[in-house]
Amino acid sequence: MLLILPVFFTIIFTIMEMGNLAFQMILLNHATFEVARVAAMTRTPPTLGSPNPREDCPDMIPLMKRIIRTADVVCHAEETYRDEQADVKNKDLVVTGNYSVPLIFPISNLLLSEPRGSGHRMSHATVRMPIERPLKR
Repeated sequence: MLLILPVFFTIIFTIMEMGNLAFQMILLNHATFEVARVAAMTRTPPTLGSPNPREDCPDMIPLMKRIIRTADVVCHAEETYRDEQADVKNKDLVVTGNYSVPLIFPISNLLLSEPRGSGHRMSHATVRMPIERPLKR
């Protein structure tokens, strides 16, 4: 019993911790998608394109923090293709959410944390969203 029980608990706690990490990753993906959707609808290409990605959408950081308190968001615009019909270059808004997920169980903390023993694992989610623009008349 003394030999098997610690191994058994390590396996069980690691499985539960991986479930927690999967849930937190799904939450981060959804939060990043929502921030990208709002940012793509409210941004116009002239307001994007600063050299510092944090300056492209500083007002999206509080929106991300309303969804996940300790998460951070960075976004920037990337040119995609030229729309010949409207005679404009289209842009996508690339939003990256970063979240340091706190780990719950001490045994799996040693196995899954980055850096080892820190109690946290960094997760990243990136979403590309086309920037909506009105058509020219």
